[in-house]
Amino acid sequence: MTTPESRRQEEQALESGEVYQDAEGRRTTDPGTAAAHAHSEADRNAEHLKRGEVGPGAPEK
Repeated sequence: MTTPESRRQEEQALESGEVYQDAEGRRTTDPGTAAAHAHSEADRNAEHLKRGEVGPGAPEK
């Protein structure tokens, strides 16, 4: 269980850039790993768009 103090520390680390978190919730302290996660997400999103898949909140044509 997360305590309020540990939750505050986690949020502070995210805000300060000490920890990186991607859209899937993966966290890392390594900028290279964070960049790799971002690139894989971008590639995955591009594939979804090529197939015409639309996510929540995206306008349909």
